[in-house]
Amino acid sequence: MNNEMILNAKEMRNNSVDNHLTACFGRTLTLLTRYYGDVLERQLSTRQTLHLLNAQLAFLMTVFPSMSMVLRVLCLTWFVSAVLKCRLSMRR
Repeated sequence: MNNEMILNAKEMRNNSVDNHLTACFGRTLTLLTRYYGDVLERQLSTRQTLHLLNAQLAFLMTVFPSMSMVLRVLCLTWFVSAVLKCRLSMRR
């Protein structure tokens, strides 16, 4: 019995683009992990780096000036939650 797989060129291009983006994201995340580790003078995991990035993004969205008060309250809730998660992950 002969097993064959047919791949068209579009699928192969999409896979190579996905692999390239994943590799770029991984390298960037590794660099950020090293940077945060140097700043905090301790070794960080990738999860801790993602928690720090989440807290930074939540802070920026909280202080963004052109939002309604309802969105600001939601972003403030997000920010408080992100900081608490970040603190818990840093204790480990």
